[in-house]
Amino acid sequence: MQMNTFDLLETKRKQVFNYSDKIPDKGIIEDALYKAWKTTPSKNNAMAYEVVVWGPNKKSEKQTLYNLTQKSCIENEKIGLNEGLSVSVSTGNKYFEHIRSNPYLFTFHQRLATPNEYHKEAIEKNGMFFDQAHESHMNLIIDSVAVEVGLFAQILTNNLLEEGLDVSYNACFTRKVKYWQKWGLTNITTRPILMLSCGYGELYRRQVDGEEAHKKDIKPEHQDVITWV
Repeated sequence: MQMNTFDLLETKRKQVFNYSDKIPDKGIIEDALYKAWKTTPSKNNAMAYEVVVWGPNKKSEKQTLYNLTQKSCIENEKIGLNEGLSVSVSTGNKYFEHIRSNPYLFTFHQRLATPNEYHKEAIEKNGMFFDQAHESHMNLIIDSVAVEVGLFAQILTNNLLEEGLDVSYNACFTRKVKYWQKWGLTNITTRPILMLSCGYGELYRRQVDGEEAHKKDIKPEHQDVITWV
């Protein structure tokens, strides 16, 4: 019997510390991505973002993404230390291991979109401004693009969990494209937004931290997050 969405996320979604060497069938990944593309809502149906798939043969690039994330985290801690917001700087974050141990990694990036036929007519007839197609407006619309990426990532997560795969996230990296390119990731030309790894989990964060730590590391009460007016 197939789980409903709540039970699936409540019982199956766990942050992975390390993935196993088992590689999922490529068809499963392609199908999960297709279904996410098909069902994710998007303003003007523009989908002003790109999903880059780093497969099993991209171990070197994943190591670079891991190194870049570690570097970004340490630099951020240095800023906090200088501003008196933290007391020390770490030598790295052990929880980033999933970035390089996975068989599949997805990175999400903003992109310039092209209006479809419906919106081309609206532009020509009504003077509609299609902001997703203008480079000068990319910074202005990044928040809405990031929301759409979150929607895509959540639907992709559901699809992968249904296939028995594990999923983990990372947003602790520099958003400056020039640093990605400086580190040799020259295929990346627009702003990165999110990393999502997937595969078969071998070790989970809860196991690494221990149950006592897990009991303390909890969300705020839902009443503190949800406000009825």
